Amino acid sequence: MHPDADDNAAGAPGAMQPSALVSALAARRSGTGQPATILSIRLDRFASACETLGPRRAARLQAIVQARIACLLPPAAIMHWMAPADLVVITALPDGEPDPGPVASRLADDLSRPFALEGFELFISCSIGVATDHPDIPAERSLQQALDAMLRVDRRGGDGLARADKPAAPPTAPLLAALPDALERGELSLQLQPRADFASAVVSGYTVRLRWHHPALGRVAPQDFLPAVESLGLVGRIGSWLLESVLPLVRAAENVAPLQFTLLASSAQLHRPQMVEALAQAIDAGGIAPDRLCIEVSASAVPADADIIARFAALRRRGLQLTLGDFDDSPGCRQLLAALHPDRVTLDARRLGHAPRPGDSANRADSLRAACRLARGAGVSVCAKGIETRQQLEAVRAWGCHSVQGYLLAQPFPATWLLQTHAAIQQRARELLASHA
Repeated sequence: MHPDADDNAAGAPGAMQPSALVSALAARRSGTGQPATILSIRLDRFASACETLGPRRAARLQAIVQARIACLLPPAAIMHWMAPADLVVITALPDGEPDPGPVASRLADDLSRPFALEGFELFISCSIGVATDHPDIPAERSLQQALDAMLRVDRRGGDGLARADKPAAPPTAPLLAALPDALERGELSLQLQPRADFASAVVSGYTVRLRWHHPALGRVAPQDFLPAVESLGLVGRIGSWLLESVLPLVRAAENVAPLQFTLLASSAQLHRPQMVEALAQAIDAGGIAPDRLCIEVSASAVPADADIIARFAALRRRGLQLTLGDFDDSPGCRQLLAALHPDRVTLDARRLGHAPRPGDSANRADSLRAACRLARGAGVSVCAKGIETRQQLEAVRAWGCHSVQGYLLAQPFPATWLLQTHAAIQQRARELLASHA
């Protein structure tokens, strides 16, 4: 769980550690076939109220809050205090309520009514994060989604509701103003997401992902700030920092396993000759095997400039690997496959088996299966990314994908944890894939 969830946890009557809450969700999953709604609730200004009330009345107020919530939910709802002001609720939706949004809104409205307690009248709003659990997604992931949604509200001042399935982008002006100095302030960091091979049930590599955590904006999603990196002309500076940070990581990993690290390259980075030259220098001076580094380029971002392609081809001849991301069976991807001869392609399987969204292809699974067959026919390795359920895992295995990546295996984690975390993720890969090895 997010470290914010444990603040002052020891002081909450009946508070649970995150591991116990995960166990509670797992137990609920095994006892019912209904999907659970998870509500992460933070009582705004509760700490200030407690200074006046004292510990005895504060505990009584917690009990009243819990009773109000219980009146609005089915009897089997599970409620646990994670901290004095933080309550997590795991519940089925009331009969006739297909969507958790109205339920959470009614709950927020009810908690906004004044509380009468031993002569005190208190007004306490709340920050609520809502997530829908899925039995094939790790329980930690479902809980984290609700908590992250709640923290988005809390960082905006509280008194609001956020849903994990409808993340809100941060305001543009503050984001653009804060981004240029984010590197110097130490707000940028690297996270790693593992890739595991079906044939060996072994973690063979990690994708390096850039993350930004701003003290006021909170966690800024990559899709919200990466376009700004390009528009503000920060590609070179941040790209150089990323490369300098990755090389020691690659060297340290030699003591763990023969791992490959994949860097995600934007179109703007590929259009900068300096970035390509920096990669060449890193291979020469870094003392690492070139095949330990891989560049992943989205099929929609491959430059048409012949000089850039030629420079990149020279790096590949020296051993640098290339992954063509977001591959499908479209004519454009077929042409790129023939022209670039990548070492690997990735298929975006996140929506596989889910209800279609507006704009989704009606034959999404057929298209991905055809793309896998196309790549395999060209002798190219295929990685299915975004795997969150066992049904998705079984589908891409049946297609003949060589490797998988996604939250079912592990969510991204701080790069500095690699040496301590790799063994646990490797064990997870064995448990998940060994029966197919």
